[in-house]
Amino acid sequence: MQRPVIPRRSRERRALSADPRARLRTRIAAGVIALGVVATGLSQPPEETEALWADGESGRATFTALTVPIAPYGGDCGIVGSLLNLGQSTLTIRWRLPAGYALADARISYTGSNGLVPAVDTLLGTSLRTTQSNGVYTTVLSGALLNAVLGASRSVSVQIAHPSGWISPARTVVGNWPLLGLGTATCSMTPAA
Repeated sequence: MQRPVIPRRSRERRALSADPRARLRTRIAAGVIALGVVATGLSQPPEETEALWADGESGRATFTALTVPIAPYGGDCGIVGSLLNLGQSTLTIRWRLPAGYALADARISYTGSNGLVPAVDTLLGTSLRTTQSNGVYTTVLSGALLNAVLGASRSVSVQIAHPSGWISPARTVVGNWPLLGLGTATCSMTPAA
């Protein structure tokens, strides 16, 4: 009869289990690990610190929001339209600079509403020009020939920018040209004065 082949690891295990010293060392190691786990669970939590403090002094401050002034009123708005709007149409806004601001701080823009206004502006040209006389700035939006034949509404706005990036409310002029110029072109300013 042939002897069964015992794998090497099994032989080593038998050898360790047969050695009483090896078993004792294993039991001692297991006991030390168990004792360490129990000891860490029973240790006292950290104590509170004496880092509390109180200071009788206090501070006060007042904050004021920056208000960028709107461009002051400089005069009535102006609008030019002609019969059939075949001539050049213009929309004018008159305004002043607030104290402490320069022309470079002014933001001037215009918009147009009528399906063809942007296309006509691109093809025929529109200009925005500002001049100054005696502290009053006059900004004129000029449209080319036939620019408002189908009737249009346009606006020109002036805003003042502060170096911090804040911008004032807009002073705006809105102009309306009637269809084919059959009527009177009108303009209005917001705020009125």
